[in-house]
Amino acid sequence: MPLSPCSIAFIGTGIMGSSMAKHLITNGHPLHVHNRTREKAEALLERGAIWHDTPESAANATDVVITMLGLPSDVEQVYFGKTAGGGVIEAAKSGSLLVDMTTSSPRLAERISIAARERNIDALDAPVSGGDVGARNKSLVVMVGGGDEAFHRGLPLLKLMGQSVTRLGPAGSGQRCKLSNQVAVAIGMVAWCEALAVAKASSLDPLVVQDVIRGGAAGSWGLTNLAPRALNEDFEPGFLVRHLVKDIRLAQEEADLQGLRLPGLEVAQKLYELLGKQGYGEAGTQVLFYHYETNRGAG
Repeated sequence: MPLSPCSIAFIGTGIMGSSMAKHLITNGHPLHVHNRTREKAEALLERGAIWHDTPESAANATDVVITMLGLPSDVEQVYFGKTAGGGVIEAAKSGSLLVDMTTSSPRLAERISIAARERNIDALDAPVSGGDVGARNKSLVVMVGGGDEAFHRGLPLLKLMGQSVTRLGPAGSGQRCKLSNQVAVAIGMVAWCEALAVAKASSLDPLVVQDVIRGGAAGSWGLTNLAPRALNEDFEPGFLVRHLVKDIRLAQEEADLQGLRLPGLEVAQKLYELLGKQGYGEAGTQVLFYHYETNRGAG
């Protein structure tokens, strides 16, 4: 079990990471932070967090390193180092715990675990589901891969950020579960966007329809939390389009390795890649509804 309080490095204080890190510092854990742009860490610095210019510096000063990054390439750089710093695995102290909460590649998670073990460091892959709302409300679902001892060591900290924390198996298992989750998310997004597009085209009030059907068999997290934003033309990101495109591609890669074809996911992938090409990569994923609005009547 981690010491209470224990010193934590949190690397990646964006939309999700800033809220997650706040739960840690408000529960008494000394927090050290790094982000590519310092301004996104300012709210945490005002709460007493300590700024570091590099991930390696933060890792070397703490007992636990948590990362919440954007892309697998970011994870690769932070952990293995493409700069003079050498990466957090090299910089972290023997006996540290590394927790990557980015949605990333299962095979990269396995590589991190192997490299960390060689330096007497524990590693977990622990991606989350629940978006910006879940990060703020401490209601994230956390999917964990890694050894049982490392899991129980990190569990008290993960519980500060999520309502459900489950170990799925060895390194990479958390990422594989998250990619399964993203298959359901991507296809489900298409489903509720099309349902509400039909309702609106049929002269029904889509907000009323959304409220009605979310209570039945068609109910989903996206329909409850994202559909009202879309219907009110609020496309601010809780989860970026470009990040969902990344997740879909990772899920497709995993399916290919298992010899599976996912035609529903292929449809979602085409739609979201189109949104990215149209300039909506930094918008929230609920912007997909706008695609149906703007393409109504198209052949």
